Amino acid sequence: MGKNQSTKLTYDTIADEFSASRAYIWPDIKPYLDQVQAGASVLDLGCGNGRILNGLPNDINYLGIDQSENLLEKAKLAHPNKNFLVADITEQKTWRNLLTYDFIFCIAVIHHLSTYHEHMFLLEQIKKHLNPGGKVLITAWNLWQPKLLKHHLDIKTKLTNHHHVFIPFQGHPRFHFAHTGPYLKKLVEKSHLDLVVEKTKRNYLIHS
Repeated sequence: MGKNQSTKLTYDTIADEFSASRAYIWPDIKPYLDQVQAGASVLDLGCGNGRILNGLPNDINYLGIDQSENLLEKAKLAHPNKNFLVADITEQKTWRNLLTYDFIFCIAVIHHLSTYHEHMFLLEQIKKHLNPGGKVLITAWNLWQPKLLKHHLDIKTKLTNHHHVFIPFQGHPRFHFAHTGPYLKKLVEKSHLDLVVEKTKRNYLIHS
């Protein structure tokens, strides 16, 4: 089983508990949500339960994509008038019929993608589907925080790739890619997206 499929199964399993723990807007992302005005088009990659909609105007053209069917059921119940799609953002077919958007958000998703190729593919697709003058916000969990370093001690996982780490949620292991600032800056440079990489206490923010 590939890491993306494993991640999907994990989130389908923990959907109830995880959704309950993600019912609020993180302070790191609120300033970017506040930039969205009524009438804007918004693409939400890895939307989960659709929580960023709680910080956006009602009158927007929104599409949320996630591979977890169970999390999307939560999103549809909470936001019945918005559009959602069950799909894997690492697959070309997911992007084939998408429009272009004024705002593209990818919150706490890129650290679940396991390879450089997948990271680059994501950024390339974001570039293709961003309107001129559009805004992007991608966040990656800072997995080098002191409280998370204990999860880096699995030698077998590290022998596969030193960026790879498994962090459990209520006993269920979840794959993560431990990004660094230099790695993310290299991705941005290669993608030719006009983005800035910033580090906060808990996250890396890659944004317009």
